[in-house]
Amino acid sequence: ILTWLLAFAGTAGGQSFYFRHYQVENGLSNNAVICSAQDKQGFLWFGTKDGLDRFDGYTFKIFRYDADDQGSIGSNFIHCLYEDPNGTLWVGTENGLYKYNATTESFSIVTIQAPGRVRDITMDDKGDLWFISNFMLIRYSESAGKLNYYDPLQYFAATSVCFAAGKIWVSTTGGLLQKYDRDNNRFQAFDMYAQSGKPVNTWIEKLYTGSQNKIFIGTSVHGAKLFDISSSSYKDILTYNADKTEVFARNFIQASADEYWIGTESGIFIYNIASGAVVNLKKKYNDPYSLSDNAVYTFCKDKEGGIWTGTYFGGINYYPKQFNYFNKLFPRSGENSLSGHVAREIHQDRYGHLWIGTENAGLNKLDTATGVFTHFTPTGARGSISYTNIHGMLINGDELWIGTFEHGLDVLNIKTGRIIRHYSEGPAANALKSNFIYCIYRTPAGEILLGTTRGTYRYEQASDGFSLVEQLPLNWYSCILQDKSGVLWAGTYGSGLYFYNSRTNQSGNFRYDPANKKSITSDRVNSIFEDSQGRLWFATEGGLCMYNRATNEFKRYTTAEGFPTNFILSILEDERKNLWISTSKGLVCFDPANGKIKTYTKDNGLLNDQFNFNSAYKDSKGKMYFGSVKGLISFDPASFTSNSFIPPVYITGFQVFDKDIVVGKKGSPLQRSITYTDRIVLNHNQSTFSIDFASLSFTAPGMSEYAYKMEGLDKEWTYLKTNRKAYFTELPPNSYVFKVKASNSSGVWNELETTLSIDILPPWWFSPWAYFLYALAAIAIIFYSIRNYHHRIAEKNKRKIEQLEIAKEKEIFQAKIDFFT
Repeated sequence: ILTWLLAFAGTAGGQSFYFRHYQVENGLSNNAVICSAQDKQGFLWFGTKDGLDRFDGYTFKIFRYDADDQGSIGSNFIHCLYEDPNGTLWVGTENGLYKYNATTESFSIVTIQAPGRVRDITMDDKGDLWFISNFMLIRYSESAGKLNYYDPLQYFAATSVCFAAGKIWVSTTGGLLQKYDRDNNRFQAFDMYAQSGKPVNTWIEKLYTGSQNKIFIGTSVHGAKLFDISSSSYKDILTYNADKTEVFARNFIQASADEYWIGTESGIFIYNIASGAVVNLKKKYNDPYSLSDNAVYTFCKDKEGGIWTGTYFGGINYYPKQFNYFNKLFPRSGENSLSGHVAREIHQDRYGHLWIGTENAGLNKLDTATGVFTHFTPTGARGSISYTNIHGMLINGDELWIGTFEHGLDVLNIKTGRIIRHYSEGPAANALKSNFIYCIYRTPAGEILLGTTRGTYRYEQASDGFSLVEQLPLNWYSCILQDKSGVLWAGTYGSGLYFYNSRTNQSGNFRYDPANKKSITSDRVNSIFEDSQGRLWFATEGGLCMYNRATNEFKRYTTAEGFPTNFILSILEDERKNLWISTSKGLVCFDPANGKIKTYTKDNGLLNDQFNFNSAYKDSKGKMYFGSVKGLISFDPASFTSNSFIPPVYITGFQVFDKDIVVGKKGSPLQRSITYTDRIVLNHNQSTFSIDFASLSFTAPGMSEYAYKMEGLDKEWTYLKTNRKAYFTELPPNSYVFKVKASNSSGVWNELETTLSIDILPPWWFSPWAYFLYALAAIAIIFYSIRNYHHRIAEKNKRKIEQLEIAKEKEIFQAKIDFFT
């Protein structure tokens, strides 16, 4: 029996574990994370001491008890989570068991006798839900609405429950594993301490169903045990910590076929079930990537293969599946590590040692076999280096040439680790004329050239002095390279690119020309690289340039072609002929054959996004090293794989005038969760709104890209790299369809669009009923206008007739008078 086999080095198989942390500062409800789960949609759920959190990779949506909301959860202390095969999420709280309704984002309680703390939940193959409340095992048949109670006084005090090999298994406070016989409605007990000796406490904390008919058992003072269902026997797999104290095992997760993670009060133990080997991961106070807390309570493995760890004081720790692994070397206080943050020159000697010059803490020698660093700093004593700020370096046999900032040139004996020669500027003809040695280069013929702030110098071994390379004018030289045809190239810090062909005695200078798009992109040249096909590449502060020898022109690669920045620093080439290019905004993998660009950032596991000048090295095995302003990374490009997981995309939020719409509230346009809503109807005064969306890929959410289109408004897709919210302002009344899609961290797009139909109603005075009333009013007006017109005409005609009749009567009257007179 394995009692303990521990190696507290924080690594397994030579690989470090780098965790990403989420705490209250990131939106988590509480740093005490007790339980976790991922639902079928892909959302992550975390139960804490102060709420239930749903996480989409960017933000936490928190559910808490609300006395004014009957659909809220009944307690903020969440003890366990379980999603059944039908996709229903069950939540065990301090005050009972709750069922979550995802469409309405509400909770309903499972009514039982004396509800209390729910410790564990599972479901059997008959669809019955088993849970433990106040140490009482309860079976719940939801379809029949039936509850079966297994009273602790009659049966046992239950602590955990699992379903394995077609049976329900229950652990007890007395150290027993109980197997339930459904046919006879009784339990068969197995003593988990029968072969171990009875400790003071026989409490079993957790049961976990493993593969191959195995059950993992966590105890409070006797570590972890492994029960074989086939033989009905167990063995102790982890009992003691390295200090011989007992392990308190709280939880388990299967990470791979043979690898299980064990969560304890002493950190994480990675247990190999085939070999029995154990590695302990613990919090390291000088390592920001280590476990944030040693009290580990819960695990969850997501659909991409990443593992989420919940701790009691340190929140959530996420270990993504390693599609691209970057080893990190950085200063760690009180520990053997890299001495400075600003890593610059990187070279390897014939003995396999890696020499790293920093700009703030001197020289480092890394034994790549043991991982041990040796530091070299100026002491003033004979044999020590002259300065902490190191720029150019070169391995020359058993000598290491070290260029410094304004402190001349040191030559160190690699075998003894002592400085054997030092060169400074001076008036002598063969002396250097600058103490700032910016770069050191050895030509294929063995000549050693030094680039300084006042020209390029050739080392003259016969006189142990230096001569100025007269073909290169006095200038600040930042990089030097002789290509396969024998042409010497020298980049400067502000005066472009110089070249000299010793065979033809031809020399020249390429400068940046704003009017010529085929000129070099900047007069500041940081690096020169010749690839395996003989092409010359120049890293400048205006972009990457490839030189065309036939035309003496440059082809530019800038942000217009997809680079994250135009500030290019160093270049290497892998075995697949991809160029790896360090920049001020990430590390770029560039395929010159098709122009494809993949950018890696801190989200992918880098120390930081800004790299340093002249800081790139590839060893004989193809492993690459790049220095940055926060340390050094190393990686093997051949080991990188693509993330093939196609993430679902969900609409996660809807705001009107920057205020979230509450589901089911009186007057709310949402009666269902926006995630489960297909159509939303808005009033005319709600036409300014924003929509949140999330791709549920957690490996590197910052690298996910989005595209959206509002049909009825947009003709083309709008692509987003750093945002996941769409804004719309004062849309006119109409029917629209919002569409969104996303890619994962490897740039694989989910072409299945998520859609939301949006109807914006016109104001009442523009509604169909209003137009109907307007029409009726118009008809009435026209009718009354015509009627009035005819009435007025009739009155007018009547008056005319009356006037005619009066006139006629007057005429007759006058005629009568005239007749009688």
